[in-house]
Amino acid sequence: MARSKTEDPGARSKIAAAAEELFAALGYEGTAVRDIAKKAGVNGAMIHYYFGSKDGLYRAILEGAASKVRALLVATSGRAGSAENRLASFVDAYAAYILSQPNLARILYREMLTGGKRLVRIAEKHAVANYTILRNTIADGIERGELRPIDADLAPISLMGMVVIFQFLRPIISVALGKTAYDERFVNRVATHTIDLFLNGAAAGGGRSKKTSAARRKAKRSANRRSRV
Repeated sequence: MARSKTEDPGARSKIAAAAEELFAALGYEGTAVRDIAKKAGVNGAMIHYYFGSKDGLYRAILEGAASKVRALLVATSGRAGSAENRLASFVDAYAAYILSQPNLARILYREMLTGGKRLVRIAEKHAVANYTILRNTIADGIERGELRPIDADLAPISLMGMVVIFQFLRPIISVALGKTAYDERFVNRVATHTIDLFLNGAAAGGGRSKKTSAARRKAKRSANRRSRV
């Protein structure tokens, strides 16, 4: 089939890269199609040719990120071995991806601050599937006795959040740790810390101490008495 005269093999990626940078800096509403075209060095018609509209381009960026995470989940969840090893492999890959995408983090943060309407549409299509893969890996570990019976519904959110927070709070973390660059060594450190902290709280036999359990029961009884009063 003959290629369209307007088609440029590198135009799509150039447009996406330019749009991601502008959406991160200015937000969806503050970014104009003409500005994206100018930054990408293409004709504005090319954006409509490849993405249909600004909204289509915005969705493509977020859906591309969700698809990337899906690929990481599928690749690591399908490996042989224990749930602990599969989770560790996913966290390694997930941290390497997320911590190399500062613009994506800014886009997501801006989107959530404005109500997340566009993000919800994408979540309905991609996030549920991604969440389910990770949940199944954790649930499998619980069933095998490799992980203690933690809340398998909340655990995937906690695990991914433990990585994402290092991107969302990057400026503050850089000040606190006296570090400005997220190099390979630091990314590996985050991944190792995350899976170590998660598994040490979820590993079979870890459990909750009797003293902690008693304190929680006492606090709960006190709260119940206050609510009745």
